[in-house]
Order: sequence, then C-alpha cells, then structure tokens
Amino acid sequence: SGLGLAVAGALHSKGWNLAIADLDSTKGTKLVTDFGPNTIFIKTDVTDYFSQVLAFKKTVQRFSGLDFVFANAGIAGRGGFYDVANEWPPKPPSLLLQDVCLTGVVYSCWLGMHYMRRNAVPGGSIVMTASAASLYPSPDLPLYCSSKHGVLGLMRSMSIPLARENIRVSCILPGAIHTSLHPEAVWAQFGKESFTSIDLIVKTVLELLDDDEAAGKAMEVSAGEVFNRKQPEFCNDMMRTIMTDKEY
Repeated sequence: SGLGLAVAGALHSKGWNLAIADLDSTKGTKLVTDFGPNTIFIKTDVTDYFSQVLAFKKTVQRFSGLDFVFANAGIAGRGGFYDVANEWPPKPPSLLLQDVCLTGVVYSCWLGMHYMRRNAVPGGSIVMTASAASLYPSPDLPLYCSSKHGVLGLMRSMSIPLARENIRVSCILPGAIHTSLHPEAVWAQFGKESFTSIDLIVKTVLELLDDDEAAGKAMEVSAGEVFNRKQPEFCNDMMRTIMTDKEY
C-alpha cells in the first residue's frame, strides 16, 4: 500500500536493512532497484502462513536478525456482506477481508515474536496497522471493522507479556488515507480536510519504533492530529477475570 511504501522509504533514508513482503512483484522489484543492496523483496501472500514463514526465513537469513515488523497488509470493501441472497440457505460470506486484515496480521505478529526471541539480544518492535475503525462502528464495512477491532485487541493483549521479553508491541489507527485501497469514486465523497496525511502516519510509526515506552500504545492519526487511545477502564471485577496472570 502507499503507507507501507512510505514507511519503507523513511526507514531506507535512515539506513535500515529492509525486507519488503507483498504480492505485487513489479512494485517490489522496482523498490529493490531504487533502494539498493540493503533491500530485498519476497513475494508473499499474507493469508498463507507458509508464504509468511518463507518471507521471515529469507529476511533473517539475509540480515542475521529481526528488529522491526510493520504488520500493515490490508484491503477494504464491503465484501458483498449486505447483498441479498439469491439462493437459500445463503452462501457463507467471503472472509477475504478478515483473512488479509486480521489473520495475516496474526501470522506476522506470531512469526515476528518468535524470530525476535531468537535475536542475539532478544527483543524488537512490532507495529500493527489497525484503523480508526478499530474504535468506531463502520456500518458500510462490517468485516473490515470487525477485523480491525481484532487487530487492536491482538495488540493490547500481546503487548503486556511481550514487554517482559523486550518486544514492544503497538499499533497505529489511521483515519481516511487517500491510497489505492479504494477507487477514486469512493474518495470523491470525502472533503480534502478529512484525509489523513501519510507523512504524519509515517512520523507516528517512527516515533513508536524509537519509543522505549511504546508497548500497548494505540495511536489514532486523524486529519492533522494524533491521539493516544488508552484502553477503557476495567469495570467491577473484570480485571481479575480477564487478566488471569497475576504478574500482569
């Protein structure tokens, strides 16, 4: 996506070694040419666990470790969720959105966690791309919205135990970004003032990457503002019910 490319460009300018995992071989190969020998591209289907395994394996073989995972793959759309059934019982809904936006992120974070544990000095940073739809209802995009709620829950849950292993887990929650995720006809309904700058999102990602206290942070980036969205307070005895490990 445009966001992934922008973050890659920012990291490249800072001298990072980069492994770019994506389905688009044409763009990926061009990035390797543009960025030079410290960048590799691995064609990857994030919904396929073993495709991601190969990407992580090649990355660590090439660079001898893993310091940062940006779990950013995503698609958008209704996925035909509200279409009137033309047969009965209705066919199951397409879960491609969920597979890309949630399952793919789970795979990335699972593999990132295990590889970071194997670093010469265990640790690293994982930043997930959630969404403003992680916080608010999105009636037009129910599967996208539920998947992004899942990403936020995954981040908040992983961040607590992994902080004890020097693995900082956080996420960004962007508002509307003018990227290739939607056709121009969809973007036309937004006023320009509603769009969120990719530059501001990249800045937020880099700040999380450099923040020793980033674990558990969910940074909403909307239009020109950034908000640290802390989790809601526990009600009555719910903390003891949910947080089963007393060390948390």
